[in-house]
Amino acid sequence: MSSIVLALISAVALVSIGDLRAHVPSAIAILVLWGGLVCVLPRPKMGLRHLVAFALLVRLILVLSPASLSDDVFRYLWEGHVAWSGFNPYLHPPASSALDGIGNEALRASVAHPQISAIYPPLAIWLFGMLAQITTEAWIAKMAMGLADVGVVWTIGLILQSRHRHLGPAWLYALHPLGAVESAGSGHMESLALLCLLQAIYAWEQRREGSVWATLGMWIKLLPMVLLPRIWRGRPVFMLVAMLVGFGTLWPFLDAGPALWSGMHTYVQHWSFNGLLFGLIESIAGIYARPIAVAIGAVMVLRAVRLYPDLARIALWSGGAFVLLSPTVHPWYVLWAWVPALLCGVRAWTLLATLVPLSYAALASYDMGTSTWEEPWWPPLFSTLPFLMALIWEFVQHATQPGPWAPGGVEYQRQSVSRTEPDTSTLF
Repeated sequence: MSSIVLALISAVALVSIGDLRAHVPSAIAILVLWGGLVCVLPRPKMGLRHLVAFALLVRLILVLSPASLSDDVFRYLWEGHVAWSGFNPYLHPPASSALDGIGNEALRASVAHPQISAIYPPLAIWLFGMLAQITTEAWIAKMAMGLADVGVVWTIGLILQSRHRHLGPAWLYALHPLGAVESAGSGHMESLALLCLLQAIYAWEQRREGSVWATLGMWIKLLPMVLLPRIWRGRPVFMLVAMLVGFGTLWPFLDAGPALWSGMHTYVQHWSFNGLLFGLIESIAGIYARPIAVAIGAVMVLRAVRLYPDLARIALWSGGAFVLLSPTVHPWYVLWAWVPALLCGVRAWTLLATLVPLSYAALASYDMGTSTWEEPWWPPLFSTLPFLMALIWEFVQHATQPGPWAPGGVEYQRQSVSRTEPDTSTLF
C-alpha cells in the first residue's frame, strides 16, 4: 500500500503546483522522486480490479492539472476542430489565413509552431475532432487519454496473467508518473496507440485476431505497424477491413497532395531534442546522420520481426530503436520502449522512464512567443548515461545466460505458456 499512497500524494502535489513551467525545479523533483520511490517500494499484492481502480484514481487527480509540460494537446484539438469544420489540417497550418473565421481563436493561439501543418495520422485527427465537438478545453483530451492509459494498465495486467506472471510490472506502470502524467496530465496520444499495440499482442496470444488492433494503432501513431508482418497471416480479411477504415479517415485529406507530408518532413528533417545516441551519430556522419539513423533502426526492426515470435519482444526492439536513434526524444516517447520492456522484463528502460523528466529542465527557458527553449547540457548526461550503462550491463548478463528462459524476456509462442515466476518486482 505504501506505493499507492506515495503515488496519490505525489499526484496531488504535482496538481497543487499549478503551471509547471513556472515551477520547473519543483515539478522535476516531484516527478523523479515519485518515479524513483515507486521503483524501489514493494508492489501491492492486490488483483486486477484494484490495479485498474488505483490507476484510474491517480489519473483522475492529474486531469485537474493544467497542460503546462507540453502544449501538444492544443494542436490535437485544433486540428480535430479544423477537420470537423470541413478544412484540411494537412494543407492549412494553424497560421493559414484560410482558417480565419472558423472559431476557437483562443485555442488556435495556443498552438505552438503555427506555421507547421498536421503531422499525425488521420484517425487521430478525427478522434480528437470528436472530442472537440464536446469542448475544446484541454481537460477533455486529458480525460480521454488518461482513460486510454488506464486501458494500458489493464491490458498489461491481462497479458501478465495470461503468461502466468505476477502483476508487479503492471502495478509499476500504474503508479509510476511517466505514463500517468503524459496522458492524463498532458493529453498525449501515446497511451491510445499503445493500448492498440497491447491489445494486438493480447489478442494474438489468445488465438484471436490481433492485426485489427495493430492496424488501427498504425492510423493513430505509426509504430504499431511493426507487428503486422508477424500477425497478418491469421485472418488478413480483418486487417484489410481495418486498413480500409484507416484509408477512409485519410480520404477527405487527399486533396492536400504532397502537402500531406510537409509537416512530417519538417519534423523529421529539423526537429532535435534530448537525442540519446543521435548526437554521437551526427558527430561522426554529419549531414547524413538522420538517414543513417533511420537505416540502422530499420535493420533492428527487421531483425526483430524475423527472429522473435514474441510480439512484445518485437515491440521492444522497435520502440527501443526509435528512442535510442531518434534526434528527438520527448519524455512521452520513452513509453514506446518502456511498456514492452515491462512485459519482457528488461529493467534498464524503467531507469530511463524515471530519469527522463530531467529533460523538462529546458522549460525553464521556454519562450511563449516563439514556442522555443534552450536545452541545457546536463539532463541528457544524467539520464542517458546511467540508462545506457544499465542497458549494456543487462545485455551482458543475459548474454551469459542463453536459452529461452533467460532473465529479461521469455520468447513466448502464440500457444499459452504455463509457468510461475517469483516476485522480483522491486528495483525496477
